Amino acid sequence: MDGGGENLVSCWLRSDQVSLVDAIAEQAGLEIVEAASPDGQSVAESLEAEPMPDLRSLLSSTSAGIVLIADQSGITSENDTSVLESVIDAAERGVHVLSLEPIPAAALHLSSPAWRDAADTVRERISFVPLARRSSAYAGITELLSQFGEIEAISVRVMCSHAAGSLGARLFGICELLVTLLGTPETIDAAHVSAGPTPDTLRGLSGHMTANVRFPGGKCASIMASDSAPGWSRAITLIGPRGVIDASDHRVRWMSPEGQILDDAQMTDTKDPVTLEATLIADSIVASLTPGLRGQPIHMNATLAMAQAGLLSARTGHPESPSTILDILSRA
Repeated sequence: MDGGGENLVSCWLRSDQVSLVDAIAEQAGLEIVEAASPDGQSVAESLEAEPMPDLRSLLSSTSAGIVLIADQSGITSENDTSVLESVIDAAERGVHVLSLEPIPAAALHLSSPAWRDAADTVRERISFVPLARRSSAYAGITELLSQFGEIEAISVRVMCSHAAGSLGARLFGICELLVTLLGTPETIDAAHVSAGPTPDTLRGLSGHMTANVRFPGGKCASIMASDSAPGWSRAITLIGPRGVIDASDHRVRWMSPEGQILDDAQMTDTKDPVTLEATLIADSIVASLTPGLRGQPIHMNATLAMAQAGLLSARTGHPESPSTILDILSRA
């Protein structure tokens, strides 16, 4: 790594995220040396870290080799990509930027000069955590897929506390997983429940969302996501001619159409949902920082187009197509 100390981390977080971020750092073997917060200097003091005035200053002047962005405020608004530019600049200096929130948070930001002109090696230093593909449970699913064969239908449910990320983060992670397994969908029909309106981008998305998704070849998926649960819960069900795979962060089980258990593996020790949040994020951070565990980069265009189509569907009340957004990106 070309940045500062390999195990030193600077953090951007809210006051209600202090316990979670502290636990993440401890489990990932990181030392928090700097911190900034929209809630003031006391957050850095509670972590015994050097206070920084704001996220942009932290990104531009950090001496650490890692930046952890835990809070979505101040990252990017719909029309302002200045912090995205600061993230890219930090990554160009060799800093690994890890974020509980998707960066970029809107499909149109992919056509901004800052993102579009950045080298692939620079963009790969910006990691969304926790990513399902970098979990032990997904590794267990991958080992079975060559035997399982065709996937016809998928159900995904992911819930977390507000401290572990927004609904926008959960939707992004689900879309990335579905794009990886089934490709870009034809349509997504989503419903969003929240105290406020559905935003135009993933930034600011909170509450609960459900969606039905159609894929080419007559395949389908269902989505349920929330950032208002007591703690972490993630489960996926795959259905095909050769049976059903049920997976969570604790267990992966494959049953034949006749009900015979073909494989049953315990992935992690069962923990309470709050402790599990820190463990899964820490494990994803370690995987993101380890080239052999990182895997393929996120297909950002397809993932954000699917998520953006979900937001649009929730606003219009009708199914929307990611291909419409991909067409706009291709002309940008």
